[in-house]
Amino acid sequence: MGITERRQREREELRTRIVEAARDILSDEGLDALSIRSIAERIEYSPATIYLYFRDKDELVREVVKAGFMRLAEYIERGVAELGPDANPAEQFRATGRAYARFAVENTAYFRVMFELPKVPRMDCHPPMDSGTLPPCDANLVTLVTRAKEAGLMKVGDPAQAALVGWGAMHGLVSLYLSGHLAPEVQSPEQFAELIEAALVTLWEGWKVEEAGDLEAGRGGSVAATHV
Repeated sequence: MGITERRQREREELRTRIVEAARDILSDEGLDALSIRSIAERIEYSPATIYLYFRDKDELVREVVKAGFMRLAEYIERGVAELGPDANPAEQFRATGRAYARFAVENTAYFRVMFELPKVPRMDCHPPMDSGTLPPCDANLVTLVTRAKEAGLMKVGDPAQAALVGWGAMHGLVSLYLSGHLAPEVQSPEQFAELIEAALVTLWEGWKVEEAGDLEAGRGGSVAATHV
């Protein structure tokens, strides 16, 4: 590796450290605690170094949110891919729900910054690579429900509303679990994975068309993960 390549890698590594430090401060202490100085102290660099990478606090917060959504997109892409090429849109919709819950449990700090902090800008969830032709995550859910409805797999009225209900169910359970409000009934990642599967089955029972009733509601794996 040449000097130029090594320096570029070092710059990227430091940039990642800055973003992760900002993520942890935001998650643990909130938006008011975040400052260029607090990040500099955490990674043991001067504030001037941080300004070489980010113009101000707002740009840094936006980068943290972007990094979180990129990681979420990776989880969803991987979760859907694990079903194989023959998976129908209803199965892909359920796999997206599992991936969302798994992401939240394994990346709690990112999840809290993305969804729980006030005044944090909402950002669409684009795929992490250069496949920018795919729609944002929320639009992708609507697309999956629309395709499932057109294929005669799901009986829903407004696909956008159904997608919102599905997202809300997963998000609500995740938030309750991470905040400890599901204890003592749900105390482990394994128990939480079972709860997510039960929620997906419940949604499917309400939406399925009779001819599609024999599809495996649990196809695609589980949410079980370690809390971080």
